[in-house]
Amino acid sequence: MGAVFRQRGMNVTKVWLLLILLLPLPLWAAQILVISSYHPANLWDQSYSASLKEHLKGDHQLSYFYMDTKRQPSQELARIAERAMDTYRQLKPDLVVLGDDNAINALARRIAAQGTPVVFLGMNENPRHKGLVGHPNITGVLERPLLKRNISEMSQLMGGLDKALVLFDKSEVSRTAIEDEFNSSTDQRVGHTLVSNQQIDDYKRWQEIVLTSRERGYGALFIGLYHTLVDEQGAHVSEQQVIEWTNQHSPVPLFSFWEFSVGKGRAIGGLVLNGHAQGEKAAELVNTILAGTTPGALSPRAALRGEYVFSRDELARWQLEVPPKWQTKIQWHN
Repeated sequence: MGAVFRQRGMNVTKVWLLLILLLPLPLWAAQILVISSYHPANLWDQSYSASLKEHLKGDHQLSYFYMDTKRQPSQELARIAERAMDTYRQLKPDLVVLGDDNAINALARRIAAQGTPVVFLGMNENPRHKGLVGHPNITGVLERPLLKRNISEMSQLMGGLDKALVLFDKSEVSRTAIEDEFNSSTDQRVGHTLVSNQQIDDYKRWQEIVLTSRERGYGALFIGLYHTLVDEQGAHVSEQQVIEWTNQHSPVPLFSFWEFSVGKGRAIGGLVLNGHAQGEKAAELVNTILAGTTPGALSPRAALRGEYVFSRDELARWQLEVPPKWQTKIQWHN
């Protein structure tokens, strides 16, 4: 009888060992590949990458591939995506993080189809339209700029604003942001402010619009994305050149929707989004997945919905003061 019980005990132990082997185990030293839509000098990339690394739990090895899609012709995207896939195949990572819409659209479903968990961040488009919601191997963080609310808040800062101009480049991300907030309408009223929005791909045209903004009745400029502008020869104009020129030549106060545009020699600030919040939220998802949860059990979610970020120098330059009720909420830049 004792031998029978011992045999049964051994069988139960074997069953438990088999179950443990079949269950997903926590990966505390994972190989993680981060594929970015942009390039290493991009301030948004730097912000979310630093935050991602800061908030990951465990001794993971991070590798990076930069698609640099903002500075490359759109017809090159397929070739760049193949290079990213080659890197993925060589590294055989345990998990892939995809930064921003171009990388997500080109690679999320392809990588997930190989059985690798994918966490995206910085997605402006609706993930449901891309077949990413409910996908067993994909989840991520959404990016939702606060265009209307920001304009309304900055109108308060200026003591009222009759007309404002919103400028974006002609990238797909810009188109999505404009459609979501303004329903593709070029003119819309936000509170007491008549807001016009324009998408521009030509740097010379951008300059003309900025220079004539005051004479056309605008009291402030709000800049969104300006990373795909080209000059008269069709060459890419660096984002740093665009923001610095716009700061120097704008005849009206210059506000922004993203933190990377804020600072001395840049925009005054606003109720903005930042890459840090995206990286932090993405790290939370990665930590949960590496601890054993499948991505499909984690719904895509938005990161922090905007922060007050201002440049002291730019506020002083335009002789503006933030309302006292914001003082305890502000992150200050030079």
